[in-house]
Amino acid sequence: MADRFIHRYWLMRALYLLICIFLIFMHLLPLDTRPSNWTGPDLVLALTFAWVLRRPEYVPVLLIAVVALGMDLLFQRPPGLWAACVVMGAETLRNRAPMLRDLSFFAEWASVASTMVLITLAYRVVLSVLMVDQAPLGLSLMQLLFTLMVYPVVAVASHTLMGVRRASPRDLDANGRRI
Repeated sequence: MADRFIHRYWLMRALYLLICIFLIFMHLLPLDTRPSNWTGPDLVLALTFAWVLRRPEYVPVLLIAVVALGMDLLFQRPPGLWAACVVMGAETLRNRAPMLRDLSFFAEWASVASTMVLITLAYRVVLSVLMVDQAPLGLSLMQLLFTLMVYPVVAVASHTLMGVRRASPRDLDANGRRI
């Protein structure tokens, strides 16, 4: 029975990685060569936070760090800075997950929103202190707002399409113990 749980964990980790690779690939496609006046949501961040709050064992910290660092390198951002912010945000939410399990979705959304705002502000402050060129504040706030707006859609899609639901007290972990 424990083998089935371990198999599912690895399957879901691979699914998370494949979805992230697909989203990064779609972001890198040269669909329009002109600079844009708007930006879309960070779907990888929304997916990561949704999965961390629902099933923390599906997205270990090392997997999150590898995906975020890969995004830093591919998107030509300062290597490791956004990855560190995402890992700290994910670990903060991972620690809050047991408390949020019994609360409503709006409490979860508020927790994700506060974490996203804090990591975005920390990222911009560090870039400002180090005097690194960065995107205009309006674009960063627009991306943050769109990511917050798309989070419920990502959470519902994760629940209905991929079966990533909140852990309940009757669920068992890989060792056969109650969560």
